[in-house]
Amino acid sequence: MVQRLGETYQSVLSVLKCALWNTGKASVDPEAFRELKHHAVSTLPAGVLSSLTMPEKMRAVWQQEIYQQISYNVNYRHEQAALPVSVPYVILKGTSAAKYYPHPEYRSMGDIDIMPQRKDYAAACEELLQNGYLESTGEVARDFGRHRQFRKNDIEIEVHSFFAIQNNQEQAALLDQLILDHISSSHELPDDINGLVLLDHISYHMEEGLGLKQIIDWMMYVNRCLPDEMWSSFQELARRTGHEQLAVITTRMCEIYLGLSEHHFCAHADPAVCEQFMEYILQCGNFGRKQKADEDSMVSKNFLTSARTVKGTFLFLQKRGLINWKAAKKYPFLRPFAWLHQAFRYLRKGLRRKGNMEKLKAEHEVALRRDRLFEALGVTREGKGIVRYQDGKYVK
Repeated sequence: MVQRLGETYQSVLSVLKCALWNTGKASVDPEAFRELKHHAVSTLPAGVLSSLTMPEKMRAVWQQEIYQQISYNVNYRHEQAALPVSVPYVILKGTSAAKYYPHPEYRSMGDIDIMPQRKDYAAACEELLQNGYLESTGEVARDFGRHRQFRKNDIEIEVHSFFAIQNNQEQAALLDQLILDHISSSHELPDDINGLVLLDHISYHMEEGLGLKQIIDWMMYVNRCLPDEMWSSFQELARRTGHEQLAVITTRMCEIYLGLSEHHFCAHADPAVCEQFMEYILQCGNFGRKQKADEDSMVSKNFLTSARTVKGTFLFLQKRGLINWKAAKKYPFLRPFAWLHQAFRYLRKGLRRKGNMEKLKAEHEVALRRDRLFEALGVTREGKGIVRYQDGKYVK
């Protein structure tokens, strides 16, 4: 099965297995190195870099980039430890995912995500502002209300009012309540709730594109916290929050392609779905980074995947319109018409593309395959309506 992924991707997976399990040998060429960077996992081989076969000039460049990322990680942890937030909160992802790695310092860090109690949300944000953090919340994030963003010392902080991104109101409410119920002075969640957070993060980002970093977060969690004897208790939580299918298939995929030891609870997962899932991840890069290089094609595929219903079409157009229409960002009264602006934008782009019908047909086939994959995984779909917490309740 791995052979079908191509030599570059085989090399990427071999390097990661060497890095995470300290087994075997691997050769790396510049293309594989680029892929590792696309997926935000190029720091993971730091401990085995000297044993990998590659051009020496590339090794020197790679080593320098590893030093830079580790330096950022050190600053990240320092900033996190010194957060001027006095109200209780919990840390989501980031260091809460890195602790399951054999070398937590090698996992690349992005934003610092925290979630306080809802009654403390405004106070947590105000404390950051009072201590020199600048707010950087974008228009779409502000409208959705899930979090506010702040920046200081080149580190981004996201303060969440809610975390779960689901199509189902009860499932979203349950996951958020599990997080809120376990906020403590340690700022850490219990392992089982942490696992649900990692799955929900994968589910939320599937449509825009997901990289190996988020998959490896889950794999290292399973390796440390989810032996077969612990599955039945976790399975119940995963079922109730809508993540059981995703947990099973992702774990089996990690066994097949990334060297995770085998677990009985995922043995029944369809290998064909696992293969399609891995192919999709490899083609995306971290948060769709690789897809964005071909933005027109990516948006077309996302539109075809989302536009299964009138509501799904409207929601997709409205979201993209709010992102792309500068006038709507400046003048709030225009925002309800963002979907119309986006529809005309797509029409203009479609007319300019060469080989319109051939490309559209190919993208439609890709969208159908993606749709079947997402259904098999049971992940969140924008076209089905996203739940958010608003005015004391969860609404679509």
